[in-house]
Amino acid sequence: MSENTHKQIVWDSIVCLIVDDDKFSRTFVKTALYQIGIKNTKEASTTEEAVELLRSFKIDVILLDQQMPEQNGLDLAKELRGGRLENGQNIPIIMVTIDTKERTVLDAKDLGIQEYLVKPISPLALKRRICTALGLAPERI
Repeated sequence: MSENTHKQIVWDSIVCLIVDDDKFSRTFVKTALYQIGIKNTKEASTTEEAVELLRSFKIDVILLDQQMPEQNGLDLAKELRGGRLENGQNIPIIMVTIDTKERTVLDAKDLGIQEYLVKPISPLALKRRICTALGLAPERI
């Protein structure tokens, strides 16, 4: 199998869950994912919707907003890492947020959130973070 074939299979098979209460932000992230070759996405506007999608689908990576009305992103990450869902502890989480407070970044790191991206994001930055979160070598980008 050539490297290009491998790359294509990896990106085509990744399923991303976008969790953000703002529809524009979800659409923006979905477009960025599409540009880097990830076409299989699920969207949730609340953490409860996210949990339902995580129960129903095999999700490879979660792109999670911090600031949401009922429950914030760190709360959802805490529940997932605490075992609320059977496989929730192992799904890589990338925080995609406007929240740049040091406390939030440190809390995210303590929860095992692999990457932290500040909005607005670029497709290339997102691709790099996804590679890191999934344990793929950056040179495969």
